[in-house]
Amino acid sequence: MRILLVTGRLAEGEVRRIARRLGVDVYVADVDVASFITPSHLKDLDLRDYDLVLVPGLAKGDWKRLEEEKGVKIRLGPIHVCDLPLVFKHLDELELSHNVPACRLLGDLKTKETLKLVESIENGEFSIGNVRIGGRPKIVAEIVDAPELGEDELIEKIDYYLESGADIIDLGIPIEYDPERVRRAVRVARDRCEALSIDTFSKKAMEIGVEKGVDMIMSVSWKNVECEEVITRDLAVVAVDRNVEGLLKLVNRLKGRTDKVVADPILDPPLRVFESLMRYRRYRELDPDTPMLMGVGNVTELIDADSIGINALMACVAEELGVELLFTTEASVKTRGSVRELKVASYMAKASKIKGTPPKDLGLSLLVVKEKTRVEGGEPKGNVVMAKESEKFVRDPKGDFRIWIWKDRIVCEHERATILGKSAKEILDTVIRLNLVSRLDHAGYLGRELMKAEIALKLGKNYVQDEELRFQNI
Repeated sequence: MRILLVTGRLAEGEVRRIARRLGVDVYVADVDVASFITPSHLKDLDLRDYDLVLVPGLAKGDWKRLEEEKGVKIRLGPIHVCDLPLVFKHLDELELSHNVPACRLLGDLKTKETLKLVESIENGEFSIGNVRIGGRPKIVAEIVDAPELGEDELIEKIDYYLESGADIIDLGIPIEYDPERVRRAVRVARDRCEALSIDTFSKKAMEIGVEKGVDMIMSVSWKNVECEEVITRDLAVVAVDRNVEGLLKLVNRLKGRTDKVVADPILDPPLRVFESLMRYRRYRELDPDTPMLMGVGNVTELIDADSIGINALMACVAEELGVELLFTTEASVKTRGSVRELKVASYMAKASKIKGTPPKDLGLSLLVVKEKTRVEGGEPKGNVVMAKESEKFVRDPKGDFRIWIWKDRIVCEHERATILGKSAKEILDTVIRLNLVSRLDHAGYLGRELMKAEIALKLGKNYVQDEELRFQNI
């Protein structure tokens, strides 16, 4: 197949270097920036010798119409030159688009392949509620002190966990509790969950949970083993013990009440993690069949490090050890997002195991701050001027703005309007449409602050107007 790559003058060198390696031709349009290429730049070009013409991924125009006029397939390539080899590697699998860059199509294709691969092996010994245990590790998300929350707050938390990808909702019950509040919490959660768990050492709280229809009871140990009296044949139960032999005996005892027993050798906090992981390995060697649960939240909550990488690594370790349930919570600000992180990581880990490859290039990732490739800009040319901050300040006669984050929105307050949005662009466009700004320096300041607020919103960081976003220097 003969292929022509279309680019602009600034990217010509890099595109030609890659094109030589790929064995394809290059056409340099009469424009510096490749993304500014339009169909008019190719209108007089003879394309009859080609089977496919790839234009830059961000190039705008009616490419479908030009394709029909030329009788040659004209589609969008990737946004960045560095992605060309990867796109060519998967060219036979992609249905290239007139509107969507090839790199995004490739990402979507890989994501679908990974999800399909993992979900094709969803099988197991038993179900907890409507959730089948087996295949991809299932995510158990704990709502700490659930009975203490108001009904609306509890519903909001449940919905948030479910939207984040939780498979099982767990209601954490405090040591001292009001039985009526426990009943209410279970009733509210039961109406919204396909699989519901209750985490308590109290026999009375367990009885309330069973009465109201929970699917699983957590934290049965030798210290409260008398609680086994509340266990029914359809109920799942999590047995916990740091002693492997003791855990084996407890599991076997509980299997006399129900076949749905899960073993938890207990994952300890950092600086004791390795020792506890050896317990998981030892238990799996002695009992290859009973599902295991790993409390990943014991690590993420007890170390001052970003949860994303920790959850990714622990999900892979859990997959190696044959763990079927990953237990976490988002009890602190720093672990916000852990449920979603573990859900993505569970797919990555399982797909990696099935394919026998490292958990990368799967169409799924937990890269948030760092990236896999570096997109280099060109060397500055022309009249280069070194930037210098102005010390002059002139107040905009149209008034000032106050900016902050509220829930999942950016708030931009002016004396004439208060604008809510999720992106800097939509808020700034609204400010301009409402004619709330008159000075270029003020508009530039506003765009800068709104972009900081948007980044903070996406990363779950604090935003304070006129303060720099805080990132730990390493």
